[in-house]
Amino acid sequence: MEDEAKITEQMMEILMEEVKKVYTEKVLDYGMNRRNYGCMDKPDGYAKVTGPCGDTVEIFLRIRNGKIEDVRYTTDGCVPSHAAVSAATEMAKGKTLQGCLKVNQSSILEYLGGLPDESKHCALLAAITLHKALRNFVVQKKRYGEHGGS
Repeated sequence: MEDEAKITEQMMEILMEEVKKVYTEKVLDYGMNRRNYGCMDKPDGYAKVTGPCGDTVEIFLRIRNGKIEDVRYTTDGCVPSHAAVSAATEMAKGKTLQGCLKVNQSSILEYLGGLPDESKHCALLAAITLHKALRNFVVQKKRYGEHGGS
């Protein structure tokens, strides 16, 4: 039993060495230690987008005095997908709606220290979903008046 545990530990070390060759420390951190993960009851802004890879991202916004007071997300995606959306939510928190427009694919990639080419679409999906949630808030505000989010 002890030998099996030692072999498993060694295999995990080798695997992590390989993973670190592909992803930055920040990507691994944000992908495995998810910030702002979970749903939100009665959000002021909401969006759900499924990307071409099949990952679905939901973003929930609580907006007060024109700023993102709280933001939550869910995704059924991989580690890079979680990292990108987690980073986007951290970047948006406390910002004005206008400031959140600067949270885009390239700013998320920069924030994370990059992603492999085959994972860069995760940052785009995160940005698109955030912007759709912002748009949803603006449309709801216009439709129902200034209550709730301002």
